[in-house]
Amino acid sequence: MSFIEQGMDMLQNLKLRCRGITFVAILVSTAFLGFVVFSPLFITVFALKLQCARWIVDTVISSWFALAVATYEFIYGVNIVINGDVSRMDKYCSSLIIMNHRTRLDWLFYFSVQARYCSLRRFIISLKDGLRYAPGAGWAMQAKQFIFLRRNWEEDKVRIENGLKHFSHVNYNPQLLLFPEGTDFTPYTRSKSKEYAKKNDLPDYEFVLHPRTTGFVSVLGFMKNYNDLKQIVDVTIGYPQNMLQNETELLNGNIPREIVFNIQTFDAADLVSKDESELSKWLEERWAVKETYLKSFYELKTPITANGLSLNKNIDIERETYLFLIGVMLFWIFITFSTVWCLIFYTYYRWVFFTLTIVNTVIGVFVGFDHLFAKMSLI
Repeated sequence: MSFIEQGMDMLQNLKLRCRGITFVAILVSTAFLGFVVFSPLFITVFALKLQCARWIVDTVISSWFALAVATYEFIYGVNIVINGDVSRMDKYCSSLIIMNHRTRLDWLFYFSVQARYCSLRRFIISLKDGLRYAPGAGWAMQAKQFIFLRRNWEEDKVRIENGLKHFSHVNYNPQLLLFPEGTDFTPYTRSKSKEYAKKNDLPDYEFVLHPRTTGFVSVLGFMKNYNDLKQIVDVTIGYPQNMLQNETELLNGNIPREIVFNIQTFDAADLVSKDESELSKWLEERWAVKETYLKSFYELKTPITANGLSLNKNIDIERETYLFLIGVMLFWIFITFSTVWCLIFYTYYRWVFFTLTIVNTVIGVFVGFDHLFAKMSLI
């Protein structure tokens, strides 16, 4: 390789890394600044026990979800393709969303589906406990009542039930994203899944991990009892090119060019009457379908291209989503620049901001905004 070619490669890598760092900086800084700015409002509306408290918190935080969508779709040009049975997805009902866990950031990109066909405001994610402590974003996840798991089933089962029971107490219909595989798809987890398949006389999967049926069955039962579960949304995610595996690759600028979601929607009424063994078998069958689909997707390049909606309906949805995302971007640009302006030019604002940061850190680490707001809602 010539000196000029080496220089061009270095410049290209530098460009990609700058793109990645900028992308992460946008999300992290807006999450942190936004939560600190809005935290007095969040605490006040819950302290006053306003009926709209949950709506206010969810609306503000879900607008940041939409900002993430606008950032990677508009600024970084990620093409989102959504296929399958989207016409039956309900924006208002309680639903359980199950998805294969191809990368550590699948949940971030699924915001695009929720923004178009369901509700970002009702969107809840089950995710690992360590994320709750991330400044800004972690506090927002707590306030949004995400369900944090420690991969200890006896403890996680209690957390899941308490979380879903809380939504019942406040008359809230969650749309909960669950990864039945329990972890993302890597060479290590692939080998562990292969060992599990061999031990239990199951087929060896190349594109998905074998799901953990116990968690799925329990969550479905809890949502049936507490949340008037209406739908099961089965999502298969695929990355046809430029896939990233984790946050480090994101920082290096390895942002996917295209992400494909294949959706299948099922009525919960057809499943909740089944016993545990039948539900486990149903989930395993769904993962077998995912394996077949993804094999075709990656090897034969024949993904499904229809979504059950007319051309005009799809155009209307994309136009409405576009206008919504533009509005969200303008809102967060205003919040960010006005906050930075005040921090630069007003000493008292810097002191207030610093004090709020300390207060939020203490609450986020030692109390939890999820626990604090849940207690305020029930008093």
